[in-house]
Amino acid sequence: MSIKPPVVWCVGGSDSSAHAGLQADLRTGQDLNCHVQTIITCITAQNSKEVRSVEPVSLTMFDEQWQTLLDDVPPNAIKVSLLPSIEIVKACSNWLKLIKIYFPKVQVVFDPVMAASSESGNQLQQTDAGASLLDHILPYVDVITPNLMEFSALTGLSGELAIEDLQAEMTPYFAASESRWLLKGGHCSHLDGSTDWLVDRNSIIGFASERLSVHNTRGTGCTLSTALASFIAHGYDFLDAMTMAKAYITGALKTGVQIGEGAGPLGRPGWPLQIENLPTIVTPNNPTTSISLPFAKMDLDKMGLYPVVDSIAWLELVLKQGVKLAQLRIKDPDDEYLENKIQQAIALGKEYDAQVFINDYWQQAIAFGAYGVHLGQEDLDLADLAQIQAAGMRLGISTHGYYEIARAQSIQPSYIALGHIFPTQTKDMPSQPQGLTRLAHYATLLKGVFPTVAIGGINAERLSAVAQTGVDSVALVTAITKAVEPEAATRSLICLFEMHLNTQRNKGGK
Repeated sequence: MSIKPPVVWCVGGSDSSAHAGLQADLRTGQDLNCHVQTIITCITAQNSKEVRSVEPVSLTMFDEQWQTLLDDVPPNAIKVSLLPSIEIVKACSNWLKLIKIYFPKVQVVFDPVMAASSESGNQLQQTDAGASLLDHILPYVDVITPNLMEFSALTGLSGELAIEDLQAEMTPYFAASESRWLLKGGHCSHLDGSTDWLVDRNSIIGFASERLSVHNTRGTGCTLSTALASFIAHGYDFLDAMTMAKAYITGALKTGVQIGEGAGPLGRPGWPLQIENLPTIVTPNNPTTSISLPFAKMDLDKMGLYPVVDSIAWLELVLKQGVKLAQLRIKDPDDEYLENKIQQAIALGKEYDAQVFINDYWQQAIAFGAYGVHLGQEDLDLADLAQIQAAGMRLGISTHGYYEIARAQSIQPSYIALGHIFPTQTKDMPSQPQGLTRLAHYATLLKGVFPTVAIGGINAERLSAVAQTGVDSVALVTAITKAVEPEAATRSLICLFEMHLNTQRNKGGK
């Protein structure tokens, strides 16, 4: 039996050219393994060159579509776009209000379509945009995705303001709604790159991509917002879904096709598994990463089983069994013997010719000449990455999804840890378990670019399935430290992973 795909409702207009609108939504959802159901707001007569006519559906028909779908199956996410009349705007507002009451976990993406993205710039929206859309729709959406022209039309604010100033000017909108705003930068011809800014009352995050010189760009806004809704429907956290949607749109722009005399539609590139399409995560104060060169490389022949231990005794035990990659993770920063333990760990690494990483304590790791240091996401804002790199140390970075992978890859670390894969016993995790399907996607995304380490809840029974995803290394904690015979368990785990590694290599050689 096939697995039921997530359901996405797309509310918008029918595009007779199938370059944009609901036809583009259907193709995008299908490409991302979602079942798209449509609520048609209007019929348009358009081709690649112009929008010739827009005719709204009757209010009765609009309401009947909502009710009929709702009587059958609720959505996992909703995307709203073209609303061609004030009556339909108000009706849509009422339906979204009901959705939020009865299905509060259903997220709504709002793409306020006002003009076709073709060179003609034909107007589609038939309403008083600022008054009707924001007053009636904004309270019930989770993210609104205007380009800068649409943003200015909605708010009266200039898209040319510095992003920090723009956030301050948007205070009244943040007071009226919890909605995030994704300000798309693709229409800013004066910028070298294309940065979309995700803005709310507390934060500003930029998703930067190289500006592409492509002609077939129709349906860019439709595709981005539907991709975002699709990834949300699959259960991804919002920042992960945003990162994936940005990578998807880059792939779609690269694969656009020429159909008609005007700008053609985007391609449908499939699940985002190409690392070159990932956006660079930036902030207004740090528009580019400060790390211009990659960190020192790992010895891939010494990757494999990766025990993470909290004492020198455990570290020595696993190294004696033949482990060539290990991490010392001391949780108490006030441990009076902390520096001594780090020095011992470094010495053991040299004695057993192993790659020993120190978790968190990068200053001490530099001072005592450690092989490498492992940092979590929260440490990246505090650690002096340039100093770590200047010391010649390797750097490993923990990630918990696409957003953090995108953030990590711009730093060019020595390896990227992917977790947590299963529920863990060692600490409470703020993120959800990733599972094997997502792990396989991450491994494919990073293959040949960054070595990968799977971590989190992995035991001997799960090791084989984890290894088959294609990761380069598997981190274990309690599978060794809680084993009845830790030495024998370590040797067995080493052999088990190497067996699967060799199988994968043989498959790759055929």
